[in-house]
Amino acid sequence: MFINILRSYLDLPRNIHLLFLLEFFLSLIHVAFILILNIYLRKQGFSDPEIASFNSLRFVGALAFALPLGIFIRGRRLKPFFKMASLMVPLTSIMIIEAIHYSMTPLIQLSFILWGIGMMLMRVCSLPFIIRHTTNDNSTEALSLSASTWSLSTMVSGLIISGLVWISNIKLNPDLIKLNEYGILWIITLIGSLSYVFTIQINEDVDFNKGKRPGIFSLHKTYDWSMIFKAISPLILISIGAGLTIPFVNLFFNSVFNFNSSDFSLLSSITAMLVFTFSLLVPTLRKKYGYWMTIVFVQTLAILCLVIMSLTEIYASYPYAVIIAVAAYIFRQPLMHMAHPASNELMMNYVGKNNQELISALSSSLWSASWFISAKLFEWLRLLDFRYYEIFLITAFLYVLGVILYVFLIKEYENIQKKSAVVLPIADELTID
Repeated sequence: MFINILRSYLDLPRNIHLLFLLEFFLSLIHVAFILILNIYLRKQGFSDPEIASFNSLRFVGALAFALPLGIFIRGRRLKPFFKMASLMVPLTSIMIIEAIHYSMTPLIQLSFILWGIGMMLMRVCSLPFIIRHTTNDNSTEALSLSASTWSLSTMVSGLIISGLVWISNIKLNPDLIKLNEYGILWIITLIGSLSYVFTIQINEDVDFNKGKRPGIFSLHKTYDWSMIFKAISPLILISIGAGLTIPFVNLFFNSVFNFNSSDFSLLSSITAMLVFTFSLLVPTLRKKYGYWMTIVFVQTLAILCLVIMSLTEIYASYPYAVIIAVAAYIFRQPLMHMAHPASNELMMNYVGKNNQELISALSSSLWSASWFISAKLFEWLRLLDFRYYEIFLITAFLYVLGVILYVFLIKEYENIQKKSAVVLPIADELTID
């Protein structure tokens, strides 16, 4: 079974493998920012509301340009956008690191905006690229491989951070080697810049859907907006909820249980190993048990784990609280992430071929766009002295609403499939007669 699963990923087109490597190296930088940038900002004297404000600026570019970009790329080559992303993300990451080091607030804000635009270029173009270079037989594997880049990069980035922190503790020559958050972010950014090497190897022989590029005044006729809105509604709720939690979990563990950068990075590496394994199993599970298991069931368990983790803040003084929090976090991550490729596939199948390119772009960018709202909400809630567990419970509530919407979406999609199954045999009989 394992050999068959591995072969299904190895047999994917070369362009998909190159996209995987591109996403992996850029995600190394993204993950490093998620893991230790907030702690770096805190050590430089910035408050939680200020940190949340900076994080929100990462998503301004997605809010402004994601939808126009998703429309613009229809029928166009995507390699130029990948090249722009592989250059922008490392360069703007360096700008952020240096701006924080010298406490240059306006430059920090500008750098976060530009950094977000760079990441948006990659994420908006990734799913349409996968659709163009796969078939119905291997699209699930390609989507799962793409989704697994986040967990794999989290595992690698976390191990790099923990290893560098361990080396810095030896203090062989502290004047020569300063492996604090500043130095670690620089090293990982340089490693992430290798993404450009794989980007230039991508081969797009022809333009796809040439001649089918929609005009500005015909968008309402080109796409089925009602169907698209139904498909993305659960994703909007879940992504807003995720944005209230994922970027700030490190602050939760740092504030409540005194985890430092190395502790949280090591914890994230352990969870990422599970996420990576479960992500690769999604195609097999989806084909055997359907969307109910790979979306509704696993996300329900993930919500339960999030609630348990958040409530440990109330009992943080008890010795077992940190064990429960860590265990809940470790189980939550793979359960929540393994639903992503299945939900992406469900959305694309539901909206149909004519809407797939736009829904792919929207589903990629909505995470970033929704996180802008989430970061602002987190900033305001912290200013109002909301505790972490209260904010995370809001996340759980949004997740529940999102899962309920997925229930309706799955039911409607299954009804469409049943009607198609009835119509096709009748059509075949008429053809025979």
